[in-house]
Formats: sequence, structure tokens, C-alpha cells
Amino acid sequence: MWLASGIFVILRGVIAHLVGIEWVDIDLVAIFLIYLIAEDQVFRAGCLAFFMGILTDIFAPCQLGLFTFVYSAILLGINQCRGFLDFSKIKTSVLLAAIFLVAKWSLLLIIIRILSLGQSISSTTFILIPISALITGMITPFLFYFLNLVRGKENRGYA
Repeated sequence: MWLASGIFVILRGVIAHLVGIEWVDIDLVAIFLIYLIAEDQVFRAGCLAFFMGILTDIFAPCQLGLFTFVYSAILLGINQCRGFLDFSKIKTSVLLAAIFLVAKWSLLLIIIRILSLGQSISSTTFILIPISALITGMITPFLFYFLNLVRGKENRGYA
């Protein structure tokens, strides 16, 4: 999971350009983080969020620490939801993957706006965020099923 996340972060732009979907933000790291929380591996999820945030900060044209903060803050919020949400249900996982992406972009836009980091966000971003959240949510059950197969848990109802 660490290797797949790292490769995804490093090659995200190249893959999106080759496929021709630069306009959509599919975030596999968010799906991996939700999977780890669903499997009660909160410490591993926190470490993954921190290190993938740093890796994203290195390869993204932004302030160092921005994605690290955003990934860690959202993960903390989702972890607090564990008390009243059933993470073993696929509907919850799909919803959380979509919410993660919307929260990520919302926090990024708020921080960029407050700190005036000199970066501009186009208005098309606001239209594409729900589309990206929908696509990421639709990928979630298949990725959860694959991760369960790799871990030897075929009987989970994710696919």
C-alpha cells in the first residue's frame, strides 16, 4: 500500500496527462487512508497521510507542508467519525472517499485564500470537484475489494 501510494503520488501528473484526464483529481491515497481506518490501523493511516502529504508537497507547486497538513487534518476528522459510522459498509466507504476529496479541496482553497500564497485557482475547479469526488467514490469499492483479496479477506461485500 505504501509503495502503491508513493508511485501514485509521483506519477499522478504523468498518468493523468497520458490518459488525458488532467482536469479530474482521482486520489487513491484517500482511498488507502479510509481503508486503513476501516481496518482499525489508525497509526499506519496517520503515518501514510503524513508521508504521502510530504511527498505530494515535494512534487506539487505549493507551499511545503500544505498537503501534509490537509491530509493529516482530514484523517483526524474521519478518525473521529469512527464512533458513530460503520466503516465496514461499502456505502460508508464510498461516501467517505467522496467527502475526503471534497474536504481536501475545500481546505486547500481556504488555506490558499487566507494565506494568499500567490497561487490562483480557476473557477472550473469548483465544477470539477464534485465530478472528481464521484469518480473517486466509484473506484473505492473495487479498490477495497482488491485490497481485501491481497490481504486474504475475500468474503467482505465490497464488489
